[in-house]
Amino acid sequence: MCAKLNSSVVVHRLAADLRLKSSANPVQALLSYCHRRVRKFLKDYGECSTVSELLELLANKLGTRVIEINTDEELSALKSEYVNRGELMFAALDHQLVGSDDYGITLRLTHPQPWEQSYISIIDCRGKKRQKKYHTKWHELGHLLILTDQSRLAFRRSHEFGHPKSAEESLVDSIAGEMSFYPDLIKPHLDGPISFETIEQIRQSLCPEASIYSAVLNLSKLWPTPCVWIEARLAMKKSEETAQESFSFRKPPERVLRAVHTAANEPARERRLNIIPRFRVPKSSVISRVFEQGLSFGEAFEDLAQWESSGGTQLGPCKVRVQVKRIGESIHALIVPST
Repeated sequence: MCAKLNSSVVVHRLAADLRLKSSANPVQALLSYCHRRVRKFLKDYGECSTVSELLELLANKLGTRVIEINTDEELSALKSEYVNRGELMFAALDHQLVGSDDYGITLRLTHPQPWEQSYISIIDCRGKKRQKKYHTKWHELGHLLILTDQSRLAFRRSHEFGHPKSAEESLVDSIAGEMSFYPDLIKPHLDGPISFETIEQIRQSLCPEASIYSAVLNLSKLWPTPCVWIEARLAMKKSEETAQESFSFRKPPERVLRAVHTAANEPARERRLNIIPRFRVPKSSVISRVFEQGLSFGEAFEDLAQWESSGGTQLGPCKVRVQVKRIGESIHALIVPST
């Protein structure tokens, strides 16, 4: 994704509009720009002890009021309140948040009161969208962090179903992912062996609105010792999925338990410890046992040499500790060297 964004004309133009030095990696330049802005805000304001406090600070500094919408009635009342004030952008609010991929929108007030913020960031927390409200808040702030055209009236966290996100939306998602677990606030708390229990304690303390899924993914990336995170689900090989989409199969291939998503942190990559995405999970692994037996948790010492693809590719030998937890419909694992 990063390589594709780095080649995007939209991303290069955005970096230029912010007067950033031209480079082959504008995404990193933009992320660094956001970090500089946040550090400046923190310097002016004073220290924040949690990421939740940082979110409130940035919303204030960036000039937006964050409003959560939990029911249809709340959405209707908000729409009526601002339309009656002459803010006609709110007239289509219920239609702008109607889709399953429409999570939030930021609107600029045309007639703000002297004491009001210039923007309103509306976060749709109805139904299953509530699970992503934390990321959606940071996504809306991400738009404002890189705002270059003050005449823009709206920003949305959405994309058309079945179509890829725009370059700008993908970029802002990257910004939100980085800022929602702000490293300067998170890293001092990452100490000792990584575990699901420790991650949950940190999440509850620093960013309780974050989902367990996102906390496991992002904190494992920041951990100072080697760790590989995987999410395992029943799935086909990528080539089989592509063939099925083109109707090349009369009968769909059998789905098996695979590491559908994987992420190795920097210390793990330095040790060349990784799990290849879409690899089958070995039947002998505790990951398979937790899945097949309907368990909520499991832990075991294993060797990565037991991981082998259907094509015969095998991971190199490496003794690891595997800790497994069921989160929603997926099985998550933290894999760390045992020696």
